[in-house]
Amino acid sequence: MARPCTEQILSQDYADFIVEYAGQEDALELRYAPDCYEAVESQFAIIHKRLPADGQLDPDAYNYAIIPHLFGLLDTTSMEESGILPVHRSPGPGYLGSGVIVGIVDTGIDYTHPAFCFTDGTSRILALWDQTEEGGSPPDGFAYGSVYDRAQINRALASEDPHTIVPEMDTEGHGTFLSGIIAGSASKDGMFIGAAPGADIAVVRLKQAKDYLRRFYFVSDQTPAYQENDVMTGVAWLVSLSRRLRRPLVVCLGLGNSLSSHDGSSKLSRYLTSVNDTVGNCVVVAAGNELGRSHHTSGQVASGTDFQTVELRVDEKETGFQMELWGASADVFSVEIISPEGEVIRRNTPRLGQSQTVELPFEGTQIYVGDKTAETEGGQFLLVMRFTRPTPGIWTLRVYGERIISGRFDIWLPMEKFIREQTYFLEPDPDKTLMTTATAPALIVTAAWNHYNGGLYIHSSRGFTADGFIKPDFAAPGVNVYGPLPGGRYGTRSGTSVAAAHGAGAAALLMEWGIYGRHVEDMDGNDIRRLLIRGTIRQSPYIYPDRGWGYGEMNLENTFESLRNVL
Repeated sequence: MARPCTEQILSQDYADFIVEYAGQEDALELRYAPDCYEAVESQFAIIHKRLPADGQLDPDAYNYAIIPHLFGLLDTTSMEESGILPVHRSPGPGYLGSGVIVGIVDTGIDYTHPAFCFTDGTSRILALWDQTEEGGSPPDGFAYGSVYDRAQINRALASEDPHTIVPEMDTEGHGTFLSGIIAGSASKDGMFIGAAPGADIAVVRLKQAKDYLRRFYFVSDQTPAYQENDVMTGVAWLVSLSRRLRRPLVVCLGLGNSLSSHDGSSKLSRYLTSVNDTVGNCVVVAAGNELGRSHHTSGQVASGTDFQTVELRVDEKETGFQMELWGASADVFSVEIISPEGEVIRRNTPRLGQSQTVELPFEGTQIYVGDKTAETEGGQFLLVMRFTRPTPGIWTLRVYGERIISGRFDIWLPMEKFIREQTYFLEPDPDKTLMTTATAPALIVTAAWNHYNGGLYIHSSRGFTADGFIKPDFAAPGVNVYGPLPGGRYGTRSGTSVAAAHGAGAAALLMEWGIYGRHVEDMDGNDIRRLLIRGTIRQSPYIYPDRGWGYGEMNLENTFESLRNVL
């Protein structure tokens, strides 16, 4: 076994996979024969295997469930509306998140921004892991990137050219903004303050996805995309940091992915749940920005000749895309596909693990249909469809029930930015449009609302989960929110990731109250979720829990008011 795995992690010649581990090295070696691997705690391992000479990932050559998904970005009156500023100003101790580590796994941070400095100009950033930078030393227990502690960041800030000492830069600005909303210091003009300005900040700058996975998922190299395994290791580093320092940790994830089961059973969802369920930890994730994108549809069929028609418009510039049809474990579906030019791919009764690839010679389109039911995490029926060089226009899918008990099915396209804007279902279902990590029952999931006009953010994803669990938990401000941008600037952003940052900041204040205030010394993310739900504000005419609002608008002041009545 090659140690460490630095070459395999960074090389475009190796594929990465996430597998079940449980510390059984011999079993892992026997089953997968990896070139190299590293464990993510004792639950999962990330293995690396050399790609074939053509650099392509064959969907039938590996277990579909171990292929990492790609995650994309989900882009101070807001603090007042969410009940956070009143908690800062409350009589008695007030809460600012002191003693709590807030961890952000995203595009990095502009560590030179005043929002992340104390009044004396030194850094509030506890540690920074740049997965893209190989000029320094990786964190202990990890094989790639460079980690910088507060002392190194302070030396950089005191120098004439900070980036010669700490070269990390946030070129997207997404991580900088979320970090600021969660825990940014007050601006000199009084126009901005983060939710937990007393917390310490730890940041992971994710490396961009490898080329082979971009090709596999048809994601442009111009689109920010991050591998599931890198997100997982980023969170694992935050956990190891908090354990070493014996400090509470709140993790914010403002990334998303719309392919997978939507029931919380994906590997990343399960790992985040294990983190969230640990005393002193909390994980907050964004609901997603998929409402109105027409990337989800659903239906119901009976056995036999009955079918349901699904129509899909394909953009003229679409080079390829993948979609997934999910159903109950006892059901079996098949599809007949009709191209815009009238060519027909006849239905075949799916058999476990079998697939077919069809070329449409007059259109130049290649279509792959594979039954991946045996490889799903929860045993659900899964049919994967891949369209390469699809003919633009209206495609028709006829979904048949081969062996049916429920007959309900869902089909998801990739999330926005991972597919062309004019590729969408003609009769979409706006429900169950949450990101896959937002369907994990234990995690705190935030929708976004407009605190200026009182409505939900126009693209805020709707619940519930595929198995009917209530998500999102609540809505937080996420429209035209003011916060820090790279280069020392401030500006506005919208999206459920912004709402998640508000939720993470509120969680940090509750963590300070619970653990350091000795009110709930064994507090974890489940406790915080329940407390935040208790404080939500509910408006007529909605019936709660609502698919868009969850249990209502997050209001931390209300949460503390409710605690006064029981403590």
